[in-house]
Amino acid sequence: MSVLRSELYRTATVRSGWISMGASAALGLAFGWFSEDFWSLFAGLGAFAVAVVTTAQHYQHRTVVLLFLAQPHRLRALAAQCLTAVVVALVLVVVSGATVLAAGQTRQYLSTLAAVPVMAVFGVANATVVRRPTWLLTGWAGWLIFVEGLIGRLESPLPLTSFLGAAGGHPRQLLVFAGWTAAALATAIWSIRRDLTAH
Repeated sequence: MSVLRSELYRTATVRSGWISMGASAALGLAFGWFSEDFWSLFAGLGAFAVAVVTTAQHYQHRTVVLLFLAQPHRLRALAAQCLTAVVVALVLVVVSGATVLAAGQTRQYLSTLAAVPVMAVFGVANATVVRRPTWLLTGWAGWLIFVEGLIGRLESPLPLTSFLGAAGGHPRQLLVFAGWTAAALATAIWSIRRDLTAH
């Protein structure tokens, strides 16, 4: 609990965190006026980006050493980071989805609300492995456009496509995306034990 409180406090007080969360909420509200599908996509990508940035900042600024000194059991630290990302993602979805709710799209809103916590954990797991937010965000943007968009035509059971299906109200797609997240989390559990001196 102490690590969770510390992570929530850090997320709430770091300026870059506030800026990214504020921008995500504002853009999500704007997208919600035009299309609930665009809002769901942006809510998911926003949750992913915030999770990646807040997790990877530990490695960039070397505060991960202090984190692991406070909590030597690294898996507990990873769990606290996942819970922090889930809390922040849920707050962002609740706020940014106001326009979708106002338009009467309750099903889409609730489906996205259910899928976004999984996306937040997916983001933390990715950042724990790669530890470079710019690489991750650029890489996944390219993946979405070229692999899932152009090649898969947003129909293949790939990570972001399955998230969109889950946000659209398809429970089977949520299970598929949970499978991708479980694989990423398993890799993160292995990766978090890596030596920190190289980062």
